[in-house]
Amino acid sequence: MHVGRLLLSLLLCVAPLAAQDRPASTIWTAVNLYNASSTTRATGAYRLESGARVSGDVAVLIGPVEIAGEIAGTLVAINANVQLAPTAVIRGDLLILGGTLTRAEGAAVGGEIRAQSEVVRYEIDDGRLVPDEGRWSDWGPKRMRERSERLSRATTSYTDLVHFSAGSYNRVEGLPITVGPRLRRTTNWGRVDLDAFGVVRTAGPVEWDRGTLGHDAHLAVRLGREAGLTLGLRAFDLIAPVEVWQVSDQENGLGTFVAHRDLRDYYGRHGMAGSIGGRIGEEVSLDLLVGSERWGRVEARDPITLNRAREPWRPNPFMHTGIVDLTTLRLRIDTRERMKAPWLGGWYVQGEIESGRGDLIGPPPPWPTIAEQDGARLSPLIAPQPIPTRYQRAFIDARRRTRLSPETELSVRLVAGGWIGGDPLPMQRRLSIGGPGAVEGYDFRRVPTGEADVFTCGGVTDEWFGGPAMCERMALAQVELRQPIGFDWKFAGDDWRIGVNDRPSWVLFADAGRGWNRSVEVPFLSPATNAATYAGSWLPPISSFRTTLGAGIDFGSFGLYAAKAVSSGDEPMNLLLRAGRRF
Repeated sequence: MHVGRLLLSLLLCVAPLAAQDRPASTIWTAVNLYNASSTTRATGAYRLESGARVSGDVAVLIGPVEIAGEIAGTLVAINANVQLAPTAVIRGDLLILGGTLTRAEGAAVGGEIRAQSEVVRYEIDDGRLVPDEGRWSDWGPKRMRERSERLSRATTSYTDLVHFSAGSYNRVEGLPITVGPRLRRTTNWGRVDLDAFGVVRTAGPVEWDRGTLGHDAHLAVRLGREAGLTLGLRAFDLIAPVEVWQVSDQENGLGTFVAHRDLRDYYGRHGMAGSIGGRIGEEVSLDLLVGSERWGRVEARDPITLNRAREPWRPNPFMHTGIVDLTTLRLRIDTRERMKAPWLGGWYVQGEIESGRGDLIGPPPPWPTIAEQDGARLSPLIAPQPIPTRYQRAFIDARRRTRLSPETELSVRLVAGGWIGGDPLPMQRRLSIGGPGAVEGYDFRRVPTGEADVFTCGGVTDEWFGGPAMCERMALAQVELRQPIGFDWKFAGDDWRIGVNDRPSWVLFADAGRGWNRSVEVPFLSPATNAATYAGSWLPPISSFRTTLGAGIDFGSFGLYAAKAVSSGDEPMNLLLRAGRRF
């Protein structure tokens, strides 16, 4: 209670102090122009020929955008590259989100040029563009919230009696479909949002039980129209992934459906949670969640896949089971719009600190065989007992994209997390590394012969069912250099055109990372697992990190890459197909 009161007081005191001298958010300025009724909108490739003129603003999704004529207003390019010919004239501003600018000598822009490298994730709701990051909390800078208020007042309130959406395809649920009513009411003191969804899982066998059915109900009350707190209450019965930081939901779902390869492990969550959210300044937001939930084990089922349909799925590992009380503090820092502080600007950071306590039953330990009679191997049968567990865990994912020149971009990503106090982490909070999204020169959940397992810390040995993540800590650094390829990938005739919409870029990258366990004795760890322990309180020696170098071509919606492990000379080169950017 004391922590909650302190946080509430801090948010109430600091939130009104937001700076007023920064320019309006590029994202919301672009979205506002796109949604304006007077804007000329286009999706896909857009070209304005020399001598042609458009009166008013132009907004293009996906692109690419080629301008040789005149635009009397502002040009907005969302997830699109822009190329300005020598004869191009833009009387207003030029806003580019998730793309690059190629500007020939002589091209004229009358207003401000503002660009943001980060790809914008959005939905089209009744013809309007709605960014994903603004759907529940509206935690952007103050002007982002003001723009969101204008949109809310324009749409007033709504009620969807039947609303459908789908989650990420996986080997436990198949395609999880949510269906139910959705309601929003705008008042003179704030806003109320209510979702009451049922969850239907399509993986076979489909039966009328909790393996197929679940629920997710969410109530959010925002106090204040221009500024204030968001209070939330959620009741859920869901299947959740153990780790989500390596690859996106979309990429993991595509890999599961197309390639029969699910890169995540899962567990059941059933409970309730309350939340309070607020802002500190223009660029920092905090969310405090307190709840209680029952953790359970779930098994891989039989979802539809386009490839290797008759092969069995990788077993979903055993997880801890029982009731656990969770207190989580989540932090987000977004300085991508900070123009005058080049070293502090450009960062996007997400982090959390979690404290858990409960009585949990652990997975079956890898007990050694103690007897052999008549050729049969006998293992002891011991009924598991709940063990009081108290732990603290932290996690941070920081990303930065810096333009070295108008077309050359340097991206950096730092990821670290794990145990910071209390008892050993439960399986739901363990970590792993290696494979797509991490150290890509090594295969997913595989350790080179004769090397210590610094990827799963022993989970891939034959002693552990399903090859689980077993590391209590991990650290990863990724660096990427990219530049558009100066080549026309389109072939066109008088009335047809084929090619890649996004301008391809060559990419050079390096990854370095490892996982480890603490030096204290952890129950049930085998010698192979203990080989990945580290006695220090900070990072293990840099020489113990696994490193890869790679190169590839990013076509925008997908990329082809080759990665080679340089810390293990015998490892073969990995060829990867990634959906979207690597990070």
